[in-house]
Amino acid sequence: MFTYAAKQRLLTLLIDFFTLSISFAFYYKFRESVSFAAFTEQASMLVAPMLTLTICWMLLFWLFGLYRDWTFGSRFEEGITIIKAISLGTIVLFVLIFADDLIEEQTTEVSREYSSRFGAAMYWTTLSLIVPLGRAAQRSYQRRLLEQGLGRRNALIIGTGKRADALAKDISSHRALGMDVKGFLYECSEPPAEPHPLSLGTIDQLERVLSEAQINDVILAVQTARHDDLLRIIGKCEGQNVSVKMLPNMYDIVSGAARTTQIYGTPLVELTPALLSPFEENLKRLFDIAASLTVLIFGLPFFLVLGFFVWLDTKASPLYMQVRVGRHGREFTIFKFRSMRANAEGSTPMLTQKNDERITPFGNFLRKYRLDEFPQFWNVLVGDMSIVGPRPERPYFVKQLLEHAPHYARLHRVRPGITSWGQVKFGYAASIEEMLERMKYDLFYIENMSLTMDFKILLATVYVMLTGRGQ
Repeated sequence: MFTYAAKQRLLTLLIDFFTLSISFAFYYKFRESVSFAAFTEQASMLVAPMLTLTICWMLLFWLFGLYRDWTFGSRFEEGITIIKAISLGTIVLFVLIFADDLIEEQTTEVSREYSSRFGAAMYWTTLSLIVPLGRAAQRSYQRRLLEQGLGRRNALIIGTGKRADALAKDISSHRALGMDVKGFLYECSEPPAEPHPLSLGTIDQLERVLSEAQINDVILAVQTARHDDLLRIIGKCEGQNVSVKMLPNMYDIVSGAARTTQIYGTPLVELTPALLSPFEENLKRLFDIAASLTVLIFGLPFFLVLGFFVWLDTKASPLYMQVRVGRHGREFTIFKFRSMRANAEGSTPMLTQKNDERITPFGNFLRKYRLDEFPQFWNVLVGDMSIVGPRPERPYFVKQLLEHAPHYARLHRVRPGITSWGQVKFGYAASIEEMLERMKYDLFYIENMSLTMDFKILLATVYVMLTGRGQ
């Protein structure tokens, strides 16, 4: 059964497919100056190029983040993003399709080059008019559905003062925003003698309320708050993929970058902004898929050899599976080449120590050159992990880390990685204290996340592997 969000995304895909196809048909008809009858006769020959171009355009739209949640987005900003994508795609098309004009004889070169430029300009104009209009019509329809109660987001306000009530009134009076205030939480641990009529509890019950009320957005509307309390709130929300916003007069107690949004004139500060632009995040995912496929296909013979030696060394299955905590706190099964003897851990999870006696001789070799991590390219391919990202930990240790440092949950905003900044700069951690120390490097990565940073980490990882500096 498709969710409402999935149905709307499918509708977006269908509308884009239709408008892109119509744009191609208009472009071809007017550029070739053919009659409608002639165009109809040639239609069968145009199906293949039209489908190819349409799919390419939709992939480019995906790269630009045009198939993401649009709830708080502007139709105007979406239209500008579409035109940016169309402009880039048109330039690429001009280079790929019309570049052969540049090597023709000069007498025909001018004419063909002019024709190529005119054709590209015409195609760009057609796309820039039709596609944004289709999207705008769909968004208007979706906003009408929001006003009727379909696809709305659940909001929770932390705070119960006048500012919190005024914010709730603003949200409730603007149905097109698509948010429903489910209730309030007291910022203190003990509720007052006269409880708020829409109170859902206190801040200590945040995790329960987030889950039971299926909250999508948390808005902080408290007068004062301690820095540690804010970090704890943000950590709990990020662990459940809930966005956090706050009224801006408390912004001075929050460090780091944040972007500002507004609710019909009420300014809010986004405390959980996107770490990468949609284009960068999708490009990173494309690289993950391409690289993991390449490694898994061409590295298969090498992996079989490693697996055979692991079996000789341990007399157990070469692959070791373990539950780890990934993006948004979701648990998944990680794969590694076995580097310890079978049943080495027992019933209580243990961290690997220096010169750990549980590690086999061949396991030492695998860990020294980080070869035990190679099966995780499968986790990357299926979307549980990325090649670069904070290393995932077991639920047992994640619980302890969150008790010591609630902001550890910030690492769960991204896919965990095969390698990380903490891994190459700090290495393996043998205790909770060392894990907290390594977390500082991973938080630095989160705050400075970029494709350039990923490339730097990959180079550092290759150096560690070649020099055998792994544990």
